[in-house]
Amino acid sequence: MTLNKTFPYNPSYKLHIFIGIIIGTLLSFILISLQPFNLNNFDNPYGEILLIGFGFSEFVNYILSHLSSIYFFRKKSHWFLWNEIVFICLSSLSGAIIGYFYLDVVFEHQSLSFIRFLLFFYHLFLPVLPLIIFTKTVLRYLFSVKSSTNLKNGVSEEINNISNKLTIKGDYAKDELVILENQLLYVKSEDNYVVVYYKDEVLRHKMLRSKLSDILIQVPFLVQSHRSYLINPNHSFKIKGNSQKAILISTFFKEEIPVARPSYKAIKGLFN
Repeated sequence: MTLNKTFPYNPSYKLHIFIGIIIGTLLSFILISLQPFNLNNFDNPYGEILLIGFGFSEFVNYILSHLSSIYFFRKKSHWFLWNEIVFICLSSLSGAIIGYFYLDVVFEHQSLSFIRFLLFFYHLFLPVLPLIIFTKTVLRYLFSVKSSTNLKNGVSEEINNISNKLTIKGDYAKDELVILENQLLYVKSEDNYVVVYYKDEVLRHKMLRSKLSDILIQVPFLVQSHRSYLINPNHSFKIKGNSQKAILISTFFKEEIPVARPSYKAIKGLFN
């Protein structure tokens, strides 16, 4: 059934405080603009400020309603479309009750009565109800969907980062470098050491006591372009020259990486 379809729900307090502020501000703006209480006959010099109180009462009502929904959500661990409809209806009804109390107790200093509540409900609450419900429903849906998507993307990115993490070790026990695969640019041999070049906002490098052959065993996707160089073929290089004398260049660093004649054909096939 349609009512049993899952509806996006985000329990974040910050998110719903923001939604509550928007709804309360909208209600205050509507009341001040329309002046449904005929402010010409309302002799309180702070009348418009008091009208803002209706927006604040709606904000408080929304937050209290959200706290109730969190309790139900955590107890059932799900949120369906019918849950959202019930939430919208009950939070709207409680908003009418709180708004009426504010009207008689603070705004007009009148005695509470059921007849006055019905008049308030009919003449004030019903006219603005469709706009409040529409705004509340749209904001809850859009913000929850966006937050859920961001969360999923963040988790997916974190999983990818973990799965693509490289640990390159040297001969010494504490001699190692931990980076992501896409950060690695190239490795250069210098005597009994290798220098690993990688990008981390800026070009960085790490010297390890090791041989290129050992690095190639640890990172088998690297390609040897020259007896002194290993390159990451997933990085964007440009090849210049011919089989007699070719080099690889990149926008990430200034060094020109030589390409040995036996490796020229394979390297050219990668970056042509």
